[in-house]
Amino acid sequence: MAHDGQARGDTDETTRAIMEHKQAARKQAYARRRAHAQSRAQAGEQCAALLGASTLLDGVHTAACYVSMGTEISTMPLLALFARRGVRTMVPRLGSGTQIGWTAVDASELRTLTHAEKPAHGTLRPDEPSGPILGASALGACDLIVLPALRVDRCGARLGRGGGWYDRALAWRRSGVPLVAVCWPWEFTREPVPALAHDVPVSAVLTPERLEVL
Repeated sequence: MAHDGQARGDTDETTRAIMEHKQAARKQAYARRRAHAQSRAQAGEQCAALLGASTLLDGVHTAACYVSMGTEISTMPLLALFARRGVRTMVPRLGSGTQIGWTAVDASELRTLTHAEKPAHGTLRPDEPSGPILGASALGACDLIVLPALRVDRCGARLGRGGGWYDRALAWRRSGVPLVAVCWPWEFTREPVPALAHDVPVSAVLTPERLEVL
């Protein structure tokens, strides 16, 4: 039987290997995104059309969605869809380090939000609205949560940007609330995505080509 120290060492080694695997996968994802010239705006419109035609928005009064940046599919069409449906929408407000906050965005602010047209590597931040900052617990009011992904597998394991921000934020969600990951079509894969115990699986994947509930 392994001693506690050996068991911890094995666990640490496994965690380190998964983290290295994730980082390598992120580099590959960013490289492929940069190599494709498909319109982010057009892809965003296609995603919004698919979500709008689904039943996932039925009964949704409050939603959370991120403001896209860099190589990400534009989320402006999704934010506009929520505004048209009368859905109160909250977007992340990034504090220092790993601080979590949210701000409700209204239709008038959608016209002033723009995207940072630079690679979405951890040091860059998306544009943010200027409204009051709500605490992390505000996510508990949401009936639907849309989040970014660099890769998602068929079991819902999601590869994020690497800071663990969403995994911490999702601790405040209500049980059963749909988690919709947005990614490019080639990033929804049958190949397993490396995951740690604290990683939260998503319940649906939205690409410009399809919306699939897992």
